[in-house]
Amino acid sequence: MANFSPSFLDEVLTRTDIIAIIAPHVELKKSGSNLMGLCPFHHEKSPSFSVSADKQLYYCFGCGVGGGAFQFLMEHDGYAFPEAVEYLAEKAGMEIPQDTERNPAAEALQKGAYDVLTRASAAMNRALHGEAGRKARDYLQQRGLPADIIRDYALGYTPAGYGFMQQVFGKETRSNEALESVGLLFKGDHGYGDRFRDRLMFSIRDRRGRIVGFGGRVLDDGQPKYLNSAETDYFHKSDLLYGFSEHRDHIRKSKQLVVVEGYMDVLALAAHDLKIGLAPLGTAIGERQIREILRLCDSPVFCFDGDRAGRQAAWRALERMMPLLKAELTPRFLYLPDGEDPDSMLKSEGRDAFQQRLDNDSKQVLETWLMGLKLLAGSGADGRARMAKKADTMLESMNDRYLRQAWKQEVEQATGISLKYIQRQKQANPDSREQPQTSTPLPELTDRQERFMAGLMQQPERFRQLPELATCFFIDNDSMKSLYSRAFSIQTDAEDNNTDIARQLAQEFPDCQTLISRWVNQAAVLQVEFKSLSLDMEFNGIRWRMKNGLNLHETIQAKQRLNAIQQQQRTLSEQLMAERSDLEEQLQSEQSGDTGA
Repeated sequence: MANFSPSFLDEVLTRTDIIAIIAPHVELKKSGSNLMGLCPFHHEKSPSFSVSADKQLYYCFGCGVGGGAFQFLMEHDGYAFPEAVEYLAEKAGMEIPQDTERNPAAEALQKGAYDVLTRASAAMNRALHGEAGRKARDYLQQRGLPADIIRDYALGYTPAGYGFMQQVFGKETRSNEALESVGLLFKGDHGYGDRFRDRLMFSIRDRRGRIVGFGGRVLDDGQPKYLNSAETDYFHKSDLLYGFSEHRDHIRKSKQLVVVEGYMDVLALAAHDLKIGLAPLGTAIGERQIREILRLCDSPVFCFDGDRAGRQAAWRALERMMPLLKAELTPRFLYLPDGEDPDSMLKSEGRDAFQQRLDNDSKQVLETWLMGLKLLAGSGADGRARMAKKADTMLESMNDRYLRQAWKQEVEQATGISLKYIQRQKQANPDSREQPQTSTPLPELTDRQERFMAGLMQQPERFRQLPELATCFFIDNDSMKSLYSRAFSIQTDAEDNNTDIARQLAQEFPDCQTLISRWVNQAAVLQVEFKSLSLDMEFNGIRWRMKNGLNLHETIQAKQRLNAIQQQQRTLSEQLMAERSDLEEQLQSEQSGDTGA
């Protein structure tokens, strides 16, 4: 991994406009000194995602994510840190320093692998449109897929027999090894052979849109019907969703997401202008995939065939969903008529009718759960007992305690049995799904301390307004002390007031980057409010010193200062109320003017 110098990283960020990075994905509107929009990291109906153009940091007050340009590319687009740095450096017209510590061999290997996968996809597409691909083209025509879908989703064909990949890449040992490393060849007793033969091919992309593997469908009665690339360093099927890269922006804009069972269902939806489908890669959907789905849309519809296999698949998805459910998430389940799938329904009913099914026939997750429990348990008193017992076990996995209590009550009403359910005690190491762990404990601050730090980060020149005692403000808070002391020294050493303390701290304290982002994106701290907060901090600092030993003369002076602070606080409180009232009147006046216009 590249090891970039702090000065180089700082220069990259100095030349980068975070608004230009975020704006293509988020509609940002001016709100006070910042810009606000709908968060791209979780689904929401009212904007809580704030971007500070001044500090070049973003923060979502809904889901708590925050950071700078590097972090946005990593979290939103799936870049590794070195890739994010190099991407922004290239956009800024900067060269990567020659003395940067990196592993050229590993980087060349990775680049070569993605190049091989891209070339293989292009070769498969050419084969689809050649003489050998007639059977596959006929199949696609029969399924009603237009040329633009075939092109945009990089569909292809691999001919029958062995040797196709070697015809494209050559038979040299190095080429064979490269093809094996990306899952396109396997090594047998008689040499290398093609993994995919006589199959319609689906290119599978990662979050960044890079081709990382393939799925292949037989065109006759051969088995297996679908075959995926082997697991490689680039292809992990439990982490990927077919259609994610192509449909992510459509899903966010339309606020719709349909989880279907297969590649062709995703493409059928897209062909009917419903670019909202995602599918697991031929296996049961996993927890990491569901987490990504719920992050993208808070009300996805899981659409399954109405037969026994479809209901079993839905139940497995629901079980894996339980730990991730929250009261604000509203996933639904839609069962299609027996023998039908989204592709067939779209052909027989059309787009509008299928959209109505999604809107009107899908069932809330709780209703689906209760129905599934009844089917599993059977009828009669024994069935109700089995249902209650199964529900009790499943509720154990649910982390949202309010939702868990609501579901518990619904099951008790349905069965007439009081569940035994015992509230889980938090262990020394809490569940990482509920309590994300960091390598360093984040500082715990009171509301007033939080606003004090926000005031400093928003206007670093305020450090020079602080009293002499300010260096001891967080002396009794171990997790905050080093961060605050460093901020103090940065501003003290600066030649002017223009030093970007927030960005420098975010680089030096990466574990606290979200916290720093939250401070700079909070509502502006007025000067009179900051004076009051500073007095608060001074008051607490004096009391700390009194507890830790002062002589008589110092104690008398400290008490006099405490009395003076209390008097100043009363005066400032009146001033702050008056300023806030004036600001509210000004805002109302501006809004009335806008309305009148």
